[in-house]
Amino acid sequence: MKLTPQNIIHHELIGLDTKVVDSTNRSLIGIEGRIVDETKNLLTIGTDVQDKKIPKSCSSFIFTIPSVNGKRYLPLTIKVDGRLLLSQPENRIQTKFKKKFRK
Repeated sequence: MKLTPQNIIHHELIGLDTKVVDSTNRSLIGIEGRIVDETKNLLTIGTDVQDKKIPKSCSSFIFTIPSVNGKRYLPLTIKVDGRLLLSQPENRIQTKFKKKFRK
């Protein structure tokens, strides 16, 4: 399945480039790098210096999604409130695949 701005919270985040743009802990703002691990409450971002563990519940992130439009490479950026990501990654990804049945 292709990663789009509409399905980012139901998609695998490991490997995406990200930046912390808002947090209740001001020292976390501005951290950027590639997501190397994800747990229920934390994103681990690999920076040039070391891996940083960022709590999802008190942070907002900008994710950069690679996109190819014809022959040109156009990256997309999406701002996501970390509270939308609070879930075990495997459970969050599966929620998209649940079917709703009507009677």
